[in-house]
Amino acid sequence: MAKLSSCFKRLFIFFNLLFAIVGGVIIGLGLLGQFFYHGSTSEFENQTTGFVVLYVVGGVTMATSLLGAYGAHRGKRIPLIVFLLACIIGCFCFLRLAVPTAIYRPEVEQSMEEKFREVLPLNRASPDVRQLTERIQLGLKCCGLFSYTDWGQNVPDSCLCQGEEDQVEGKCLNIPYKLLFFSDISMTGQEKLIYRQTCFPILKGYMAKAMDIVLGVFFGFAVLSLLGAVMSAVLLAQVRRSTVGVPVVSSVSSQLSKFSFSYQPPKYSELYNMPEKSEN
Repeated sequence: MAKLSSCFKRLFIFFNLLFAIVGGVIIGLGLLGQFFYHGSTSEFENQTTGFVVLYVVGGVTMATSLLGAYGAHRGKRIPLIVFLLACIIGCFCFLRLAVPTAIYRPEVEQSMEEKFREVLPLNRASPDVRQLTERIQLGLKCCGLFSYTDWGQNVPDSCLCQGEEDQVEGKCLNIPYKLLFFSDISMTGQEKLIYRQTCFPILKGYMAKAMDIVLGVFFGFAVLSLLGAVMSAVLLAQVRRSTVGVPVVSSVSSQLSKFSFSYQPPKYSELYNMPEKSEN
């Protein structure tokens, strides 16, 4: 039984060390993101809240894990109780974030599509929207958000197929030249190759993968927090049994030893019968 308890304690310490490493990784991601956004002042100010959240979550995770490992190693009840409460609160918070995200996920995707349709047509959108869309088209090799006609008759060069490999693979589409450059004169027979794939389905797929990752992280942390709470509760029970049992044994042994030394048998007294007088 003692060997099993020792193995369980080592497993709990290893579990907490892994959590501490995860907290360090979260802090490292915050530092890395801050390093990349440091050059742009406006983007850095917009991402400040995200960096603070990463630092807080990583710091709390690391501190709580190290506290739980210390409590298990030293057999201290207070650090284990703090770790137990932190795990229960963490499990509740992660479930509170994960469940609504999973329930309202279709509405989020629909809202995303509505926001993209508000900027149509792209040829009349703001310069920032047009520049962002063209960067997306170049990076994802797509044209338009929902169709190349989102650009009207001013389809930009970022929609044009850039390589022969894309043409061979069937990723390109022939469109009339007059859709690329507005002209009062119709130019028959003139065609250009643009990317067949539109951009919104690709962006929607990336968003779906990102939400899957976020949900997996939330539910995974919730399960790990629940597991940590159960393990800390078991260790608390073991620590309580050990602290309650030892004083009883010592007090009994001390009382027995005191009793054995304080008790002295009565002095030996010789008993004999008086001789009877003989009758004459």
